[in-house]
This record gives sequence, structure tokens and C-alpha cells, in this order.
Amino acid sequence: MRRRHHFIFLYLTSLAYRVTSAVNSLPTRADPECKVFPGDAAWPSESDWARLNASIDGVLLKPKPAASACYPGPDYNQAQCQFLISGTSSTRFWLDDPLTELAQWTQGSSCVATLTPAGNCTRGGFPEYVVNATSAKHVQGAVNFARDNNIRLVIKNTGHDFGGRSVGAGSLSVWTHWLKHTEFIPSYTIGEYSGMAVRIGSGVEAWEVSNLMAANNITVVAAGCNTVGGTGGWLSTGGHSTVTSTFGLGADQALSLEVVTADGNLVTADPFTNQDLFWAMRGGGGSTYGILISAIMKAYPPISILSSSLSLTVSSTGNVRDVETFWQGVAAYYRFAANVLDAGGYGFSYIYPMANNTYRFTTSSSFPGMAPTAARNFMQPLYDTLGRVGISIANPTIGSARPYGSPRGGTGDRPVNTRYRSRLLPRENWEDDNLFNQTMKAIRTAAEGGFENNFYFHGTLASPTEEVAGRSKRSTETP
Repeated sequence: MRRRHHFIFLYLTSLAYRVTSAVNSLPTRADPECKVFPGDAAWPSESDWARLNASIDGVLLKPKPAASACYPGPDYNQAQCQFLISGTSSTRFWLDDPLTELAQWTQGSSCVATLTPAGNCTRGGFPEYVVNATSAKHVQGAVNFARDNNIRLVIKNTGHDFGGRSVGAGSLSVWTHWLKHTEFIPSYTIGEYSGMAVRIGSGVEAWEVSNLMAANNITVVAAGCNTVGGTGGWLSTGGHSTVTSTFGLGADQALSLEVVTADGNLVTADPFTNQDLFWAMRGGGGSTYGILISAIMKAYPPISILSSSLSLTVSSTGNVRDVETFWQGVAAYYRFAANVLDAGGYGFSYIYPMANNTYRFTTSSSFPGMAPTAARNFMQPLYDTLGRVGISIANPTIGSARPYGSPRGGTGDRPVNTRYRSRLLPRENWEDDNLFNQTMKAIRTAAEGGFENNFYFHGTLASPTEEVAGRSKRSTETP
């Protein structure tokens, strides 16, 4: 039996700039146990930082937290504070801020935008300095300076980090947000791959990748959220997408990577050069092995996507009569979702606990390259099952497909206080009745805990097999 897998996810001493392009030796000194922190005797002087700035074209920043405008002190500005709270929803303010990540708690929630601040704004986990990198040279300069001065180094791209990896108190941050180069390559050959490709800078966001697709009538695997970086941490932690079950993960798309390593070298990693680094960067974890500058990725002919939505609510006015029936309906969808994935589709779902032991379940099933009538007929067995468990709901008519690569914009994200935990659930849990029942019991237990803890369940279903990714075996020999 052919195995398929799918996921459910519940995100220099004074030193002038040195360009290095070949392997060199790291300093031979023994590193101290802890990194140097502001205020320590070994912390670089202002003149040291100034020399770094001069060597990297003046892109070194020492920004203040944006929300300092809301707190008593020299930066207080009521109009600016009001804008941060209510005026940024259609702007790129937070996305283009050099410090902000989109999670408050990982920074320490020490300078939150509010009209009723308690205490003073403090830097918390925000870095001390930021290198606003627009070239590999800037990244190399930051890496060399941080290493030679034993300073904590963090990397921030678009700010989509809900686990605190892009912040760090007393650190130097490499901000790759403005590495925006894009290029369509009509013909690219490496190893066994020969076809279209694109080169994407690590700061290019998914909406910009989508615009690149539209301009060149191609498909490139990209993050679902418009403002997630198109490579960077998304690619190096796997990179799931609406078309994952059709083309594989983002990590499967990489043909060649441009990386700055910890010794300050700018290297190429591909199936024939630095193979171990190429393997590690495609799923080994964001910024673990190096700082990604750009990636050459596979491109495909254009494809269109349509979706079918389902919503179940158990409440006095909902479409489900009781809690037990509701959970049977949820289980029916998740069990059926394996068929969606086998057809190259994708599932995106939420379970929200509400007041008085009530729930709401929403999901959409996406189908790349399928006609509306075929997709509706494909979904009908799910609605037949729902009817048998006591949920009478019509299979909706599916509208016209939309191009996967269509022009988009990228505005509106802002910091939130989301905390999360992630689990990967293998296909085996769907193929064995006992395992599936245990899985649904665990999901239900987690969702029921949301009443008291104010959280909800988010399920992302995808099937990034080696087959759809174009690999017959797990190997670094071919992309």
C-alpha cells in the first residue's frame, strides 16, 4: 500500500567589515560561557559600533520600540499611539518595523501599544542593534562582528515568529526583510531537474511571490499567509502551502541556496556543493545552520484552485443539535480529509470553544486543478456521512476557480499575544481506526480545555510526499 503522510499543525574587538567567500578559520579563543551583554566591560564601545556601521554602508540601526509613543517619557506621542492601536490595519507599519515580531509575549510584553499603559516601556527581548540588510555584505559584516565580540545574534525576516526565535535581549539582529530580489528563470538545469525556476530573496513575502507568479504565468510554492517570507524561516522549517499535496513542501522546491555561515562566508549550497548544508537548510530549522540570502526554487505551469467550505456550530441557533453529534461531524470531516489530500488537495480548519459548552468548527478544502462540478461531486460522500450522524447540511455549490498566482497586496498584520503548541500527526493515525479514535479524543480534550484557557484548535492538513515533490527516494543527490 502506498504510504502518504499529512500534517496537522495545532510558526570586534573593533573590526572593519570583512568579505569572506572561501572557508577561513574561526578565532581560536575559547568562547566564554555567556554572551556579552550591554553594560558588561567587554560590550563594544560606541566607536566600535560606528566602525561597524561605516563598514556596512550605514545600515546599522538602534531603533526604539514603536510603542514607546504610548508611555510617559520623551517619546510619548498620543496621536502616534492612537495610530498604532487603531490605524495600522491597512498599512505595513508593523511589518516594516525593524524590531517588531508579531507576538508580544516572546518579547516580554514590556512595551505594548495601549492607551492605558502600566509602568514604563522597556526594551525587554528586543535587540540592541539591527542591521538592516539589503545585501549579503551586510549580513556578513553582522555575523563577523557578533562572533568576534561574543554578542548574541538573532535573525528576523517578516516578523512572523510566534516562538521568540527572532528576538533576544542584548543581541544584534540581522533583519533580512529588505532582501527583496526576485527573478524568473525560464530555463534552469541542475542535477536531474530541468525546467523553470525563480530566484527569491529571503525577505520576499508570499504576496510578492504571488505577484511574480502572475507576471510570468507560473506557479511557485508559497506560504498561504500573504506576508510570510517566501524563503527564510518558512523554507528552512519545511514550508507548508495550499499546494503542498500537489508539489510538496517549500523545502522540496529549493534547487540552490545562497547562505552566510557562522564563519562569515557567503556560500552556495546545492546537491553538488556543500551538500550537507543544502540538506540541513531544507527543514533543519530557521537560522540554525546559516542565514539564507536567497533561494533558487522550482517553478511550474500556472494552476488554479477552488475550495469548498464547511461550518458546524452546536448552539441554540446552530446547525448541530448537541455536542456529541458535533464531534461526530468534526471526526467525519477529518477522516474524509485523507481523500482530499490523496487528490492533491489541502485542508484548513479551526475548532472554537464558545460559551455554555458550545463549539464552532470551520474548514475549507482546496483543490488545485479540479473543475467545480468534479470538486462538488468529490465532496458529496462527506455530506452523506454527515447526514447519517444527524447533521443535515447541503453540499454547497462551488464557485469558479481562481489562479493560484494572482496579484495580491501585503498589509494589515499587527502584534498579537498568541501562544501555541504544534503537533505533527502521521497518516498512520488515519489508516487505523483505533489510532484515529485516539487522535480525535486528543483533539477534543484539547478543544474542551479552551473554555478555561481561552485557546482554540487549528488544523492544517497536507500530504507532502516524496512522490509529489518529485523524489523517488530520500536523497541529497538530486533536488
